[in-house]
Amino acid sequence: MSRTAPALPNLDIDLARTFVAICETGNFSRAAERVFRTPSAVSLQVKKLEEIAGRELFRRETRSVELTGDGEHLLGYARKLLRLNDEAMAFFRKPEIEGKVAFGAPYDAGIFAIPAILKRFAATHPHVQVDVRLDSSRELRRRCAGGEIDVALLATDDHPGFLAEEVHSEALVWIGLKNGAAALRDPLPLALADQGCTWRGAALAALDAAGIGYRVAYSSENCQAQIAAVEADLAIAPLPVSVVSRTLARLDGRHGLPSLGSYRVYMMRREAAGPVADALAAHVSEHFRAASGRGTRIFA
Repeated sequence: MSRTAPALPNLDIDLARTFVAICETGNFSRAAERVFRTPSAVSLQVKKLEEIAGRELFRRETRSVELTGDGEHLLGYARKLLRLNDEAMAFFRKPEIEGKVAFGAPYDAGIFAIPAILKRFAATHPHVQVDVRLDSSRELRRRCAGGEIDVALLATDDHPGFLAEEVHSEALVWIGLKNGAAALRDPLPLALADQGCTWRGAALAALDAAGIGYRVAYSSENCQAQIAAVEADLAIAPLPVSVVSRTLARLDGRHGLPSLGSYRVYMMRREAAGPVADALAAHVSEHFRAASGRGTRIFA
């Protein structure tokens, strides 16, 4: 005769929200203001939460509270619960959006970022048609300012203007095949994106300043072809550090290569683009924010 395991207690969303508020404010009174409860009610919620968890979650001090080890562990779970709850409720509470939106992204960064963004957006806005355009950041900026594109990602060092916000920043590094020989060749063989690409300009300027000889061995409109050349050990390439993998390595100062600094990704919106574009822009921002918060690869 089989025995079923006893059912585990449920972690109440209200308790989780109060718990996160206490952790983020460091004080029961300030947390009470955030969740619209009295300090005594917050104390009762904490007591109930500790009874459910069967662990002490806080060390009470005179003027503040400090998380125990178990409390720190619970905080991650509580934030995930709240994020899923809020995402689910936002989906069912928001009005159904229909229409069309033009989304632009550069060949270099966009080809990796777009699939994850579109997958999530399609799940929450199934009745919106998204027209995707890949182009250089310079051309995308012009088209967005001219009203041809509603939302555009731009990989550039120059702030696009008041209708743009920075959504991502990442180190730009030299990438080569792990244990490969391309970085040892003279002149240095490079796999670059087409002219006008921010990454290409930064790489050539750095090599010229360092007096390092090079040749452009491969050039393409997107970085997938660059990565293919690197994986074949035919060249090295300037790429985001998140491209590093089991087969692709970051080449550092030991290879005599100059630093490339970092690059920024901006999101630009067409003026008065409307609610459909606003919804897509919110998903773009959340994609980069969530990926950065998890410490996962942005462009992969």
